[in-house]
Amino acid sequence: MVVALAMRHAVSPKKYTSEYKLHCEWGTFGIPENLFTDGGKDFRSEHLKQIGFQLGFECHLRDRPSEGGIEELSFGTINTDFLSGLYGYFGSNIQQRPENAEEEACITLRDLQLLIVRYVVDNYNQRLDARSGQTRFQRWEAGLPALPSLIDERQLDICLMKKTRRSIYKGGYVSFENITYRGEYLSAYAGESVILRFDPRDISTVFVYRQDSGKEVLLSQAHAIDLETEQISLEEAKAASRKIRDAGKQISNKSILAEVRDRDIFIKQKKKSHKERKKEEQAQVHPVYEHPKIHEPVQQTQETPQPQKRRPRVFDYEQLRRDYDD
Repeated sequence: MVVALAMRHAVSPKKYTSEYKLHCEWGTFGIPENLFTDGGKDFRSEHLKQIGFQLGFECHLRDRPSEGGIEELSFGTINTDFLSGLYGYFGSNIQQRPENAEEEACITLRDLQLLIVRYVVDNYNQRLDARSGQTRFQRWEAGLPALPSLIDERQLDICLMKKTRRSIYKGGYVSFENITYRGEYLSAYAGESVILRFDPRDISTVFVYRQDSGKEVLLSQAHAIDLETEQISLEEAKAASRKIRDAGKQISNKSILAEVRDRDIFIKQKKKSHKERKKEEQAQVHPVYEHPKIHEPVQQTQETPQPQKRRPRVFDYEQLRRDYDD
């Protein structure tokens, strides 16, 4: 995983925000023709061979340990010139290792990234090489036979990012490491099993692929709900899950996915049978005739109040004839 991420960073153009406070640019990028490494297990993996095959470079193992001197020198420079000045630095010499180094450690991995990027770009790459009289960046630039061609970032994702399988839920939601993601257009693939590719350093965004005729086809990017503007690593997500699981709780944004599931189950349970729906439709078109109800006389009891009797009105017949002229 580390080798794959290093390769992805090496071949990609480097772009950094103002947060890094850079004075120069990290202009080195491009696909190499050959990759020379030592015989470590991670360099002999099938994954690295697959990366080389798809990107178009050959992998070679060095014949003698002395052939790695150039890289060992750069590691030594970074250790002595940069890392040794940070609180919490251990160093390779056990006898000279500070006893309170771990207690003095006071920066996060994010802080370290900001510092080391600026060191490489504004300091290490700008130093003069004693043999050529050029800076390290100028030496790299002078050795190019032609400007390197840009490579599609999605191709690098397929080759270099870690992957896992997940299912798409109704509404276009995906769950990974107790984080709920939602991607545009994913709702059309509800119920399907897909491949998620992600960068372990920041899993706030994952890339969703569909297997089609043996090839992976990108469907959409999916962003972590409520974490669109944040960064969270895979290890941080796992640590948060363990902490909340130990407390007997659930991650907050899982409630979104739970609500979608429960709503879907509720609708299915409430769905009426074909006969019931047909009966209701017929009743709306042809209302059922109901016989009028015949009210039986109410038997009067002592508790039932008796109705008051009206006195008959008496008319004078002779008087009516006079009034209406016969």
